[in-house]
Amino acid sequence: MSQELILESTPADGVRVLAFNRPSNRNALSEEMISVFLEKLSLAAEDKAVRAIIITGSKMFFSAGADIKEIAALNAETARGCRYLGNLCAGMSAVRKPLIAAIEGMALGGGFEVALMCDLIFASSTSHFGLPEVTIGLIPGAGGTQRLTNAVGKFKAMQMILLGTPITADEALSAGLVAQLFGEGTVLENAIKKASRLVELSATALSLAKEAVLRADELGRDDEFERSLYYFAFGTKDKDEGVRAFLEKRSPAWGKN
Repeated sequence: MSQELILESTPADGVRVLAFNRPSNRNALSEEMISVFLEKLSLAAEDKAVRAIIITGSKMFFSAGADIKEIAALNAETARGCRYLGNLCAGMSAVRKPLIAAIEGMALGGGFEVALMCDLIFASSTSHFGLPEVTIGLIPGAGGTQRLTNAVGKFKAMQMILLGTPITADEALSAGLVAQLFGEGTVLENAIKKASRLVELSATALSLAKEAVLRADELGRDDEFERSLYYFAFGTKDKDEGVRAFLEKRSPAWGKN
């Protein structure tokens, strides 16, 4: 029996939880898992009984980001053609209901970008957040450079993206990325309580308020420009060397390949 990639539950009236479930792969976002996630997300978005959606992972990892083994097989042309990042962004942006990220452990790369697409982020006090793509010769491609800069400003975004080093939960809270921190192992239950409060409010008012805030956010972003640079990076020798070095567990030799 194949592993269920997305665990789905309804722990409270009006609250749907979608949990990434590739624990042996640190919940890496494979093309298959993204496809299953988007299908379940669309169903939740269309279900009139669902008023708020929580996206979560496991105790150790929300998601470590893209599946590097899949990335290794892609060049600029095939990366542009497979469209899974574009589909992920479109699927998330189509949801008019409140989206909540409940994060335990690490949210890295594409996993962090999924959290940035949400409307509220709740996290454990031991969680970490980062966009380490430059360390394998790539850049964020699911809106990370754009949303992070909008959220924390140019210089903090440059620190996180150029250095590729994660920040702590306390730093994320101070930077305004996280709405609230909770004790380790309690984030999901607290996120469900927050979601239940949203369920009690006007769905129409929440949808309109979300649309207004997102409009302001979108005016400061150029996601297509970012994605074009992301696809370009797939055609570089540094991407080949960076991914190969990652898989071989060694330091990359930039410019020597």
